[in-house]
Amino acid sequence: MSRVELLSPAGDFETALAAFEAGADAVYCGLQDFSARAFAKNLSFEDLRHLVSFAHSKGKKVYVTFNTILDEDAVDGAIETLARLEEIGPDALIVQDLGIVNICRRHFPSLALHASTQLVAHNLEGVLALKRLGFTRVVLARELSLAEISSIAKRCSGLELECFIHGALCYSISGLCLFSAMEKDRSGNRGRCAYCCRLPYEDEAGRKTLAFSMKDLRLGEDARKLVEAGVVSLKIEGRMKSSLYVASVTSYYRSILDGGAGRDATTVADLETVFSRRTTKLYLNGPADDVIDPVSLGHLGTPIGTVKRITRDREGLAWLRFHTSRALEKHDGLQFAAPDGGKPLGFGVGEMRQAISRANVFEVAAGTDVEVLLPESDEVDWIKALRPGATVYCSMSNAVKRRFPVPGFRPSECQGTLKVDVSVELSATSISAAATFCGREVKCSVGGDFAAAKNPEKTYGAVEKAFSRLGETDYSLGRLTLVDAERRFAPMSLLNDLRRDFVERLDEVRDAARREKIASAEADSPEVDLAPSKPRRTVKLRTSQKLPQGDWDEVVVAVSPEDCDLPEIDPSRLRIALPVYTAEPEFNKLRVLVKRLVREGFAKWEASDLATLSLLKSVGVEDITADWTLYAFNSRSLAELTSLGVRRFVASPENGRDNLQYLAESGYDVEFLEQQSTPLFVSLTKPAAEKAEGLSMFRRGQLWVTTRPVPRTFDVPDGASMRIDLSWGAE
Repeated sequence: MSRVELLSPAGDFETALAAFEAGADAVYCGLQDFSARAFAKNLSFEDLRHLVSFAHSKGKKVYVTFNTILDEDAVDGAIETLARLEEIGPDALIVQDLGIVNICRRHFPSLALHASTQLVAHNLEGVLALKRLGFTRVVLARELSLAEISSIAKRCSGLELECFIHGALCYSISGLCLFSAMEKDRSGNRGRCAYCCRLPYEDEAGRKTLAFSMKDLRLGEDARKLVEAGVVSLKIEGRMKSSLYVASVTSYYRSILDGGAGRDATTVADLETVFSRRTTKLYLNGPADDVIDPVSLGHLGTPIGTVKRITRDREGLAWLRFHTSRALEKHDGLQFAAPDGGKPLGFGVGEMRQAISRANVFEVAAGTDVEVLLPESDEVDWIKALRPGATVYCSMSNAVKRRFPVPGFRPSECQGTLKVDVSVELSATSISAAATFCGREVKCSVGGDFAAAKNPEKTYGAVEKAFSRLGETDYSLGRLTLVDAERRFAPMSLLNDLRRDFVERLDEVRDAARREKIASAEADSPEVDLAPSKPRRTVKLRTSQKLPQGDWDEVVVAVSPEDCDLPEIDPSRLRIALPVYTAEPEFNKLRVLVKRLVREGFAKWEASDLATLSLLKSVGVEDITADWTLYAFNSRSLAELTSLGVRRFVASPENGRDNLQYLAESGYDVEFLEQQSTPLFVSLTKPAAEKAEGLSMFRRGQLWVTTRPVPRTFDVPDGASMRIDLSWGAE
């Protein structure tokens, strides 16, 4: 099996080090801004510089998440961040916003781009569209099967594919969840998800159920199937997780990928002592129904036995007796499912002894009948809670924790990420250092009276030693050239002074170059060359819906290969909208449908993603609208989509008032939602309940859609084009 990249999450610097120590080939991490995990600790620029330097010294890689959508007022801040990132030199950025793609390609071309799973790449057409945009790697949608992944991999030569193998799953297709943004004012597309899919809802019987709470993904040995299919990077989810979690999961998959379980290999049971939602392989091996856990939510642990009895000693203390299948030690954690199905009950092991023994012990081996002292509690009646036969779980193992200590790190040991070739020249009256850096000549010198060297053969070594001391700077020494025709002696103190002056000059040149680059990128505002259009009224519906009364300038009809009965409307007023998700096996059917309708004279179309946009362009369609699912929030994303053939845009319901006003004044042809049954979740997974309080859940083609029964209304900027979107409604 060829070497595949094992990619681990790093919510902070400590976790990144732990991941590398446990066997990760690469980590992905975020900065304080523009990261889809805004509530992780994330890294500062200085942390990132140290991490990149450390990783590269070990032959490993660092990817930076830049995977949020940007309002127009965030563009300048993004440009400044990109300029800093270009200096630091991570191995790639993981990107969602097409405006960032536009900026990087035009102004920061040295930054490699990976397409975030938020871009919903789920078929070959979408993957190839991302390749044409300049992405070198695509993170595929989690919902794909092995057959779909293999089919895509065989036909996307020159493009890397990355797939998730472990971690938390969103109920909604990534990039298509609006629940948190609409209901909690915390956009998942901006890294502030409120995890609405983890909330309990009342079902049709009046019971609280976790109707949308997905099990965690755990492919285990099946991760090797992805390697055989052509995937080059296997990704672990978890930038909000602890360093212990990341290290243990990384170790587990490192063992699998390296071909076997060693003596100290991390086991599934070890993982479950760290974190233990129920798990699934989702749709890797085909359709699956059991992917939601409607009952339990948090960490329980790994099962290690069942309750035998509770006994009391002469002092009246209660002891829990069970047979443990796992070695235990003092201060390990035990948990038990609550009899009422509520939050698990648990405690840390205080006193422990072998059964029928009065001598306390620090540890017991697996296979031991053990008694553990139950803590006194005013809240829990352990006699009632722990019935014979109840499962005992180990929820924290000190042995596992000791296996993954956090590695030490000293920043001074890391070289800077900016390599500089330096020329040092010695003469009788001066020592000078020069370099070409950021396209500019950098030079400084120190004067003096320099005598002939007694040991001139040692001069180069002294100069090299002085200019190699760059551990606390952003620089590292590249090629050193010494010009010493007169064979002069250079005191180390003056060489150190020269190096410090030289570094200050490098800083000045770098900062000036960065400011110029930022100014150039900010000034490169896209020019809008579109004919002004008068405000219009548009309605969007499905083929089965009746056209509401009104004076509509345009009617947009959502079709699919299975549902394409067009209403009898004047073709000049009809626009055909393509689906937001078309699985790889079904895409050719959609292509056939589009080609037929184009031949029949239908000229106005609406794209919902990059795949459908690419399809429309390939068959010669010129009049294309981008629906809100393409997330055109800022001038750069609008320009990028315009360059791809889009003439009009539909503003996302996630827009705030200020950004809506910007879009209205941008010069681009934008329609604004006035009313919509906004899809809160768009998923391939059927909810675990038929009903959930206050929500409408229904099947729409291959998708499950969750909305509110009553459509939402939105403010439309004065004088702007407006749209009523009925296409996501239940009826």
